[in-house]
Amino acid sequence: MKSSSKKSAVKWLLGGFTALILTISLTGCSQTAEESPELEKTTDASLAETAEYVPASADGPAQNVPEPRLPVSATENSEDGAKATLEYFWEAEAFASLTGNGDSLAVVSDDSCAFCHESIDGWPKNYEDGYWSVLHGDIIVNVTEVVTSEEDDEEESVAHIYFELTEPATDFYNEEGKHLEASFDETDTQDWFAILNYDATAQIWKVEWLGFEDDVVWEE
Repeated sequence: MKSSSKKSAVKWLLGGFTALILTISLTGCSQTAEESPELEKTTDASLAETAEYVPASADGPAQNVPEPRLPVSATENSEDGAKATLEYFWEAEAFASLTGNGDSLAVVSDDSCAFCHESIDGWPKNYEDGYWSVLHGDIIVNVTEVVTSEEDDEEESVAHIYFELTEPATDFYNEEGKHLEASFDETDTQDWFAILNYDATAQIWKVEWLGFEDDVVWEE
């Protein structure tokens, strides 16, 4: 299978590659610290509890954005575990787009996932250069099918996930506060496909490939 050549987004505002611009309901990022041993290490719980969330706007980027927590179910070597990991991935993508912090994405991204690392590297670059995103709504992830199997040659569990993704309208601003033409005025819904592999040692699923379902080409 070869990678998708297009993404549902614009070029990175200052970089040379593309990235998906999307968000997810912030209420989905408020799981307990006990459910996230991986991410708990990178979050100051006392600050998260006392700081007030300030949404992004034309006046500036979001502040005190709740960091997503990896749920316990994501550690299970099962269809439910793979699904929970994919849903967490989009929460982490939203967090990165609002903050420029890609650490949460890195937790569930395989080294071979080009799409993942475009976001992990690209969002920090944008925010370092003074750019920010304003997201108008939530992402809707509708998983339609999950198929798990074991690769005979590597004895590792693999999950193929088919899902529908709805992205919200998004505005982009530069360091001078200027609204950019690259912004999205309407929501967009597309069929997507993902491949995840299970790391038995770390007990975690990782996204290996991600793209539009129409771009998937199975090689004989």
